Amino acid sequence: MTDLVVSDSLKDRREQLMWQRRWKRLRSCWQFVCVCGLTGGMVWMMSWPEWSIRSNRQVEFLGNKLVSRETLYEDLDLEYPQAIWQLSTQALGDELAKNPALLKVEVTRQLLPAQVNVAVQERQPVAIAVADQGLGYLDGNGNYIPATLYSQQVRNALPQTPQFLGYGSQYRSFWQTHQVRIQQSPVNIRIINGNNPTNISLTTDLGLVFLGSDLSQFERKLQVLEKMQNLPSRVPKERLLFIDLTNADSPSIRLRPQVAEEKVTVSKP
Repeated sequence: MTDLVVSDSLKDRREQLMWQRRWKRLRSCWQFVCVCGLTGGMVWMMSWPEWSIRSNRQVEFLGNKLVSRETLYEDLDLEYPQAIWQLSTQALGDELAKNPALLKVEVTRQLLPAQVNVAVQERQPVAIAVADQGLGYLDGNGNYIPATLYSQQVRNALPQTPQFLGYGSQYRSFWQTHQVRIQQSPVNIRIINGNNPTNISLTTDLGLVFLGSDLSQFERKLQVLEKMQNLPSRVPKERLLFIDLTNADSPSIRLRPQVAEEKVTVSKP
């Protein structure tokens, strides 16, 4: 009798284990079918035109006030159509960041509706520069920005002075240090000429000023120049050739020779 009970118990246990195995296999099959269905559905949905970038109208630029949308769009170099999922925001941002007129770039994707959002922060031009690359602008950190990146209307609205002629990388540290001081000086400095590094000059309201080659003393020389603001009241501007500040401790001025007045005798009839 005891053996019969044990036998029935083992039989029930085997049937229970077999049922559990069947249920586990059935559940695994259903999970596989669901995953395949979801994957296929997602692939199908991603192929919809609504999830694709098909034209530049689906690219939105934010923060650009100086650089035109057309200029920025050309830098993106997008191909159409392209699934929104396939776009690399990092690659697009890196490509756009090569534009010297931009300080920061952030590219994000928008799913509904499908759209690429590009937020930019522009560099602010504070002076005109003439460099080996051509006509352009400088920001406060000495970054050169080609003038061709701006429309003529924008260029007309940008600062026209000071102008830095012969600007190059050797002057970047100088500009970073002194550009604010130059713009705030009571002496209007219109042109900084660095074409001759051995004798850099300024064109100011007082006249032509030679600084020499040592720009480490620029602040001292500018202070001396500012003390000469009353010079036009003492020396006629047409007689002033230049102001020599190559040595800030011994400034001098060079005058044009004074033309002697000729007396004309008129004979009476």
